[in-house]
Amino acid sequence: MEVRAGTPVSGRPLGETRARTRTGASIVAIVRGQEVIPSPVPAYVLHAGDVLVVIGTHDGITAVKQIVQG
Repeated sequence: MEVRAGTPVSGRPLGETRARTRTGASIVAIVRGQEVIPSPVPAYVLHAGDVLVVIGTHDGITAVKQIVQG
């Protein structure tokens, strides 16, 4: 799923989303342009256009999408 400009997570560290704690789903990689960041650390700052690779249950992934895309 893509981080969109103007969403609350854009420009904020990944850890502040508390995605895994809140949803049970995990963000296992971030794709930024041609670069792939596997196992991103909580301090990694998300930017508009980043694509998050998420694994988990259908409900967990949907919940992460709501957190990330508002």
